[in-house]
Amino acid sequence: MRRISLAVLTIAAIVLTVAAPATASARGAKIRIEHRTSALYPYDPSYEQEGLAYPATIVRGEVRRCPAGTYFLSASLTQDGLPTVWATSGHGAGEVTCDGGTVSLTMGFYRTDPVLHPGRATVRFELHDAYVGTTLTETTRTVRIPR
Repeated sequence: MRRISLAVLTIAAIVLTVAAPATASARGAKIRIEHRTSALYPYDPSYEQEGLAYPATIVRGEVRRCPAGTYFLSASLTQDGLPTVWATSGHGAGEVTCDGGTVSLTMGFYRTDPVLHPGRATVRFELHDAYVGTTLTETTRTVRIPR
């Protein structure tokens, strides 16, 4: 009985030792969103790029201590209590590949009615594991869209 208990404790210690660094690095990941967005620029959401252009802005940030792997960025911008739409048509938008260090995060946003305008907005960035779906880290910040 004592040999079984010692073996179980030894295995448990090995599992905890191996799992600890991955858990520690995941908890250490942190997103920082820049205080100001880009200036407003015209964005045409139509497929043909021959439609109306709406004011859009780009939000930039970074994730520090991002464990190596592939993640999906869930990004939102709210202004005057109203949501916006991603200003991107690129395949793979929102996909982030980390190598254990610092990685840039960028997302454009627009709205058709009412359009975005200079002033305050609230941005939320979340990173989710691409394969498991668990949230790695998240943050929300009030930003300024410049004139």
